Amino acid sequence: MTAKHWHCRPATPADEVAIVALQVECTHQLGLGFYGDAELGSYFRGIGIRRSDLIDRRTYYVVEEDGLVVGCGGWCDRPVPVLPELESFAPGSLQPAIRAFFVDPDYTRRGIGRAILTTVEADIELAGYRSVELLTTLSAANFFSSFGYKRLQKTGITLANGALLPAIKMDKKIDSRHSSTGPRFSHDPSTDS
Repeated sequence: MTAKHWHCRPATPADEVAIVALQVECTHQLGLGFYGDAELGSYFRGIGIRRSDLIDRRTYYVVEEDGLVVGCGGWCDRPVPVLPELESFAPGSLQPAIRAFFVDPDYTRRGIGRAILTTVEADIELAGYRSVELLTTLSAANFFSSFGYKRLQKTGITLANGALLPAIKMDKKIDSRHSSTGPRFSHDPSTDS
């Protein structure tokens, strides 16, 4: 199989259908080992309503390969009404937080997650912040740990039916002297050494 070129760019409203489809697929494939059918079903019902505000703010990104969205993720630095997971952060202490981060399971280990995370962290640093928080599903905690995120506590993401999906709150200090040096907007795997 030959290496293909992929591209990380800001998401647009035209990407929303592909983003939701990717999120459902990722959650289904990766979540089955960590969550029950009822938890995943409730999570799916709320999954499509969470990206519009971040896309409008230009803080949400997609990675495309040959026109197919294979990764997405973004960040916010103030409360967003359609992001109920923000409720677990103490009032007045909100820092930038990574939101809705997904990579197609068929495209893992190709640098796509790194490219999105590097782009998001660079944006956060350019906005003047030196730390970032996130809530992650159990299936993605090891990915974020591998990039220096520290596990703070077990918590939950409020689902559409009011139940809590078990999750982990994490944070990271952003140090520009030691930040990831991955590509910001595009990557050509054929140039990897």
